[in-house]
Amino acid sequence: MQQVTAQTRQARAAVTALFFTNGALMAGMVPRYPAIKDVFELSGSTYGLTVTLFPLGGMCGGAITAWAIRKWGSARVAASGTAILGVLFALAGFLVSFSEAGWLGIGIGYAAFAASFFACGFCDANVDVGQNAHGLRVQKRYGRSIINSFHAAWSGGVVAGGLLASVAIAVGLPIGWHMLLAGGLFALLGQVALRYTLPGPEGQNAEEEANAAAVHTIRISPILALAALIFLSIAGALVEDNAQAWATLYMRDFLGISAALAGSAYVAAFAAQLIGRMVGDRMIDNWGPRTVIGLGGLLITVGMFASMLFPSAFTTVTGLALAGFGSATIVPIAMNAADDIPGLRPGTGLAVLAWLMRVAFLASPPLIGKIVDIFGVRVSLWALPFAGLAVIASSFVLAAQTKQRI
Repeated sequence: MQQVTAQTRQARAAVTALFFTNGALMAGMVPRYPAIKDVFELSGSTYGLTVTLFPLGGMCGGAITAWAIRKWGSARVAASGTAILGVLFALAGFLVSFSEAGWLGIGIGYAAFAASFFACGFCDANVDVGQNAHGLRVQKRYGRSIINSFHAAWSGGVVAGGLLASVAIAVGLPIGWHMLLAGGLFALLGQVALRYTLPGPEGQNAEEEANAAAVHTIRISPILALAALIFLSIAGALVEDNAQAWATLYMRDFLGISAALAGSAYVAAFAAQLIGRMVGDRMIDNWGPRTVIGLGGLLITVGMFASMLFPSAFTTVTGLALAGFGSATIVPIAMNAADDIPGLRPGTGLAVLAWLMRVAFLASPPLIGKIVDIFGVRVSLWALPFAGLAVIASSFVLAAQTKQRI
């Protein structure tokens, strides 16, 4: 194992801060989704299409990420992107506030909001890849897996951002001012973190060649292994995506929870995900990735079936918390395994998996939105117990190993 220097520890703290700010910025907007739907008078299907603008922007933004990292470095892309993202979210918030106040027509206001929300997704894709790429550099210096600690920081940021948004709603702070304050705070934190990241271009330091442990797939064809991992990652990510897009709306419109408390299920899901990621590396070392994935799928299935069969605020919050914990390590494990599939060029499996996950994020909200228009908002969360079953079914692709690598 590589000796960990003070500089490397500082870089780990810096990457942790970047992941935290990324989660917090997006989470600040999510509890405002029901109000955005009301201000622009959106139907369920139009609301679903609106939510897809973020991943659509991400798909487009991802096309330039590799070039941006080669030109400016992963740390600068992540930190500068965080500052830009804070400005864009503030702009989107003020466009909602101006439309609600009648200073902008609904049509013009919605078009401007849609453009800014798309730009948020475009920028977020670059921040996401930049911080992960720099996290990889730090992890290689450690010589062991620390990926779940970074993703735990992201989940912690989601919880913090969601709670801050709930407080802002409770005290009647307009979304524009709320997003300006949150964007400024977290963008500043990202700029401070930049000072402590690793110097130099990517992959140029021999010290970064240490190998962390790997997650392997069973002995099947590379294409079949990759297909199973894509299915696994999409099923796991569906928990996060639906909690983000629909849980708050479900709590308010179906269960009749007040706007200030409607975001509690969303916050519970990501708080539990945070805990799962904090203990994820240890669970994988002790039980192996296949067992951890199988247990995660079981928690998602049982928790969400119970919450759907016995609908209440308590069962919804509890079910989403179990689902959040169960989904905590699914996507990191799937990405790690995709990066190590024998027979594929280095990085190919990871790149294909990440791209198709974005396609799934793009397709899911409008499809579910259309179904919501027909059957009501409750159906939006019915996808989750079946996603849990899909996680269990696709976990076969993982070999029964106990170590992980990213």
